Amino acid sequence: MRRVIGDKCRGTRVRTEHVLFLLGALGVLGLASQASAAEKPGSYLALKGGIYSPSASFTIKNIGLSNTTFDTDTKAGFDGEVAVGHYFAPTFALELGAGYFKGTGTVNTAPVRHDIKFDVIPVLASAKALIPLGPIDPYAEVGIGAYFTKFHVTDNLNTFDGTATFGLHAGAGLNINVSPSAFIGVEGRYVSANPSFGGQKIKLNDTEYALNGFKLNGFTTTAVLGFAF
Repeated sequence: MRRVIGDKCRGTRVRTEHVLFLLGALGVLGLASQASAAEKPGSYLALKGGIYSPSASFTIKNIGLSNTTFDTDTKAGFDGEVAVGHYFAPTFALELGAGYFKGTGTVNTAPVRHDIKFDVIPVLASAKALIPLGPIDPYAEVGIGAYFTKFHVTDNLNTFDGTATFGLHAGAGLNINVSPSAFIGVEGRYVSANPSFGGQKIKLNDTEYALNGFKLNGFTTTAVLGFAF
């Protein structure tokens, strides 16, 4: 009986030690998290610059002849953004940004090749989940945006303003804290949006065409310079 009681007492002490150890570990983690939160500035300003790479071509379709189409070839262009963010926790931030990106391409309507370009002003809201690793903060993000698009065909005076279009984006990045008030980084995103031009028509070689399936889908890759405040 004494042995049984002694075994139960030792088992209780072991379980109590485990519980105390776990509570102590959680307390240390909580203090570390609070210290990290205290060291992490509340807000930041980020300047981004890089390239936009379209991932989808589109079709220009003859309005009178449904079987006549022209496929475009699209090329990469500049991408830039100014963003302001706020850390609600060391592992979570919200960011608001506005910027500009563009793409170019060609439409081969024999015997004339027409150059095209589209300019886009995005206004973005992003949620970022960060993993603080000392001076390095990798993160993932998702967000929504309003995209204001202008489409232009050279040599034809065809310029079309699209209506505001809402789209989605997702991406990942890495920030390196070079000082308590500055960081550098790199960020990649995938953008998905389908602007509308309200039935406006393009005139090429005296023939009217309609935009079918024009999308802004593509990747942006930017370098980041940030300032905490």
